[in-house]
Amino acid sequence: MKWKEGVYNMFATFKMDLPESAGEIREQYYKKGLKVYSAHKQKVKESLDRYLSVDGELKASEIEKDWFPSFKADVFLSHSHKDEKDVIAFAGLLNDIGLTAFIDSCVWGYADDLLKQIDNKYCVSKTKPDGSVDTYDYQRRNQSTAHVHMMLNGALLKMMDSTECLIVLDTPNALKAKDISNGTTNSGWIYSELLMSKFLRKTYPIRKSMNFALSESVRHDGLSVEYDADIKHLMIISMKDIINATEDGKYSGLGVLDQLYFTKGLCEGK
Repeated sequence: MKWKEGVYNMFATFKMDLPESAGEIREQYYKKGLKVYSAHKQKVKESLDRYLSVDGELKASEIEKDWFPSFKADVFLSHSHKDEKDVIAFAGLLNDIGLTAFIDSCVWGYADDLLKQIDNKYCVSKTKPDGSVDTYDYQRRNQSTAHVHMMLNGALLKMMDSTECLIVLDTPNALKAKDISNGTTNSGWIYSELLMSKFLRKTYPIRKSMNFALSESVRHDGLSVEYDADIKHLMIISMKDIINATEDGKYSGLGVLDQLYFTKGLCEGK
């Protein structure tokens, strides 16, 4: 399968440690990343009231459209919520070199807000004298949670498939590595993202500058679940690799990704 110029599908999967200079990067790029992050977050918040139709049906397509807007991102950033400030700063750095990053935590934080709105309308089993919620129906509550998480997971899959590369921010908050190819994570979302990235179709970008051919070298106090995380398909990169790929400003945008792929043996030059 080949791409037309400018059409994205997942091609490369990476994992990256935070550099020792992460504090400096956060200070320099956080505000820039936060500007994009905040705008997306506000749009999600404003759209909450539109998710329930007059007849009480959830509009799955509308949720996906609003929570995962139909914009093209170059890079999908997978991370722990505890590393949110660092991933926002990293997105700001990517933006500075001409790459658009998708940060999934822009929207996951509102999953609970959406569930609360639905549960207050459809899952209340008992109210207090003042009209506030006393208890929820257990079965209805389970069903609403399952539906919302299923829709968001589907939307996440579509968004990941539409970006060209995935970068997992590899920190102790996200992954507990057993060795280079296996680890564990306590995040169901990260586990889902890793699983998707392993089995998503890989499609080579068609760009004049490169000949793409795969190289052979190629906080919650309650329930805590540990998932086995298969990470052997993630190629290790560093922040330095990304900066070096700009070649002191010679390359920007997709050109940076091309240089990164080239240095990692994922493609050949002209």
